[in-house]
Amino acid sequence: MFTLKEILKVVGGSRVTGSASRLFTGISIDTRTIQPGELFIPVKGKRFDGQKFISIALAKGAAVLEVKDGLKALQALAAYHRGKFKIPVIGVTGSVGKTTTKDMLAAILAQEMPTLKNEENFNNEIGAPLTLLRLRKKHKVAVVEMAMQGLGEIAALAEIVRPTISVVTNIGEAHLEFLKTKKNVARAKSEIFQYQTQKDFAVINADDEYFEKLRSDVKCQRLNIVTFGIIEKAKVTPGELKGIKLPIGGEHNIYNALAAIAAAKILKIKKKSIKQGLEMFRPSSNRYDVINRQDGVKIINDTYNANPQSMTAMLKVLAWLSGRKIAVLGDMYELGQRAKPAHRQIGKLARKLGIDLLISIGKLAKDMKADFHFAGKTAAINKLKKIIHPGDRILVKASHGLHLEEVVEAIRTI
Repeated sequence: MFTLKEILKVVGGSRVTGSASRLFTGISIDTRTIQPGELFIPVKGKRFDGQKFISIALAKGAAVLEVKDGLKALQALAAYHRGKFKIPVIGVTGSVGKTTTKDMLAAILAQEMPTLKNEENFNNEIGAPLTLLRLRKKHKVAVVEMAMQGLGEIAALAEIVRPTISVVTNIGEAHLEFLKTKKNVARAKSEIFQYQTQKDFAVINADDEYFEKLRSDVKCQRLNIVTFGIIEKAKVTPGELKGIKLPIGGEHNIYNALAAIAAAKILKIKKKSIKQGLEMFRPSSNRYDVINRQDGVKIINDTYNANPQSMTAMLKVLAWLSGRKIAVLGDMYELGQRAKPAHRQIGKLARKLGIDLLISIGKLAKDMKADFHFAGKTAAINKLKKIIHPGDRILVKASHGLHLEEVVEAIRTI
């Protein structure tokens, strides 16, 4: 619940029109799902302008916040609302695995207490505030995934989220188009520590190339450090997974599980709850979604996003499977000058791992030097329908902008 008085106090220079109510049941930026009694904030994004939907919001019985900058108003209200709750708030970031880690951790915590988490990809400057605005008295903990494309963006989110526990899964090559170097990626991710206090915690990967950089940044904030890893000495190691059957495979998901366990142990979650949570966990849509066809064909739909690190991890998963292995790989975006060599290296890795057939789709993926390359999805789908045999194992993966989930839909049935 949000009162008119507190909204006007937080968002100075604004006014509310429409509903005469002085108590709002929620805040929304989407007229497709808005309910009577909610407050509509017209936010302007890259592909939408909330100002164009004010009349629809009013017609649906909502009130409208008239403000110069809808995004700043949304963020200010989210920060104010988050401040009402004296509960653990866990911020999760990293180049790869942050969504899976967030979902694993939320599944664990939900075994013992009402838990709030981002839904799907609500992890940016709009999604994270909307997640915080869903906090209610019933919630005893929140897990907030935090994404970025450039320097300063995680810091801006951290100021709103104010994590009491921060988790950095790893530092990879995602966003090199904007950040140029992995060192800058590490700088950007370490911004999550900036608004923590000395009583707070940081969970970091002891095996990561930039571990020392992250640990140094954590020490500057005088935070409590909890490490996880497989190779280097760490507080949380694979021994914690003894007796636990993870529902998804791959070494990268062992790292994700260890990061989730590390955060859970800070909150003194019982081992039984950790086991139940991890075994009940299911990935978000288009992430390690395994489809079993009636003819024995297994399709791994991992089309939500891709970068060299995640592509490598999923190719290794495919390589471990029995049966003929087909990798359907598309463009990896936001790599800047690393794009050409990165795609070439993925192609070489597929051959090194013994992948039987490599099919590439898109402009950038041409550099993979695949067995078959297609500029678009339709031709690739037609080819796949001709060559798929019963018992094949097929990985479909690319950056989300290529929408290879359409390929998955086209081949998911016989």
